[in-house]
Amino acid sequence: MTNAGGAPIYDLYKARWVLFASVFIGIFYAFLYIKFMDWCALQCAWVSVITVGLALIGGGFLCWFVRDDMITNHPQNDDSNVPTWLFWSAIVFWAVSALYVLCLWCNINSLRVAIRVIETAADFFADTKRVALVPVLFFIVAVTTTFVWLYGYICVTSLGEITSTPGLAAAQSKNVEYGTAVSNMLWIMVFGFFWIMAFILSMNEFVIIVSAASWYFSDKTIPDDDGIAGDSEVWKGFAWIFQYHFGSLALGSLLIAVVWIIRAIFEYVAEKVQDAAGENAFTKGLLCCVRCCLDCFDRFMRYITRNAYIYMAISSESFCSSALNAFILVLKNSAKFAFVEGFADVFMFLAKVCISVFTTGTGILCMKFFLTATPVSSPIIPALCILAVSYIVAGIFVSIFDTGANTILQCYLIDLDVSK
Repeated sequence: MTNAGGAPIYDLYKARWVLFASVFIGIFYAFLYIKFMDWCALQCAWVSVITVGLALIGGGFLCWFVRDDMITNHPQNDDSNVPTWLFWSAIVFWAVSALYVLCLWCNINSLRVAIRVIETAADFFADTKRVALVPVLFFIVAVTTTFVWLYGYICVTSLGEITSTPGLAAAQSKNVEYGTAVSNMLWIMVFGFFWIMAFILSMNEFVIIVSAASWYFSDKTIPDDDGIAGDSEVWKGFAWIFQYHFGSLALGSLLIAVVWIIRAIFEYVAEKVQDAAGENAFTKGLLCCVRCCLDCFDRFMRYITRNAYIYMAISSESFCSSALNAFILVLKNSAKFAFVEGFADVFMFLAKVCISVFTTGTGILCMKFFLTATPVSSPIIPALCILAVSYIVAGIFVSIFDTGANTILQCYLIDLDVSK
């Protein structure tokens, strides 16, 4: 295949085994990153805190020096507004850096707790590597459920009555008409699919939460072969789903599914409004604002439900009371939760970048040294596919770390309240 369209596809075919191996290479680098986090989480957390402050101060000095250079070496630009904008940009950078330092100083104890929580979450992940199989298992369940749902949806759509419009095109044009019962059944199936997917995601989160909570409250005096005190009971999360919290997880996932349905309906209506309004700027801005609000509400609901699941796993209360108590706990310790979320986001970003880059680089080297008999014409398309695969693998791993960090923080805060 030498044409422009066939060559990339043929390159993917020749590099198919490298693409398949990239999944395991990504998993290998993910475990290396977990071990690195186990060794250096404390130092990395402090470095990230200092780096953000230095970046803000450095941004102010950069704007100031560029402004001075423009005024000194380019006086012909005196009428330009750029020096003024650079001056105020430097002031803003320095003001934000001052507020940043002041915020850290006023919440130094919360900062120390958050950094220790991140370090403990890294220990949990390093000690409980088998928890990485949980998202893989539920991904397989989600894919299988999707195919079963599609089969059922196709069967229901076949219940419609096929009619043709009278005329010359009757032989070529057919219509499918659905009765009220079939239409209602199709809409119920669509909503059910959203609910089932949200429920699978909730079960995945709950198993990881129970694993982290059981590790936190485990006996740390028992010697462990890996040198990290504590042990996790991953299987207990699966048992607790069906033994204690099936209805609570169903309720939480129902709330998430309703939000997803609202967003899907809005996107459909927004597309119709956009087509009708054309290039109207006000309409575009209004739709973007509503879309942003719905996205924020979706994130808020997922955050509330996740913290409710954590409180459920610790206290064994119902979903509603757990959501209320978890929300109050977050309000009482807002600085600690903010710092933990911030550090978790930093480590998640670094993990995705490092795992994706190293996996892609290794894949390119494999294509260079192992495909000598049938070399690819260009490694760009296979490398992009490897990058996408490794990014998904990294995303699965870092989601475990994020959930584990929030679980350990809640365990610590509840443990602290009980011990008082």
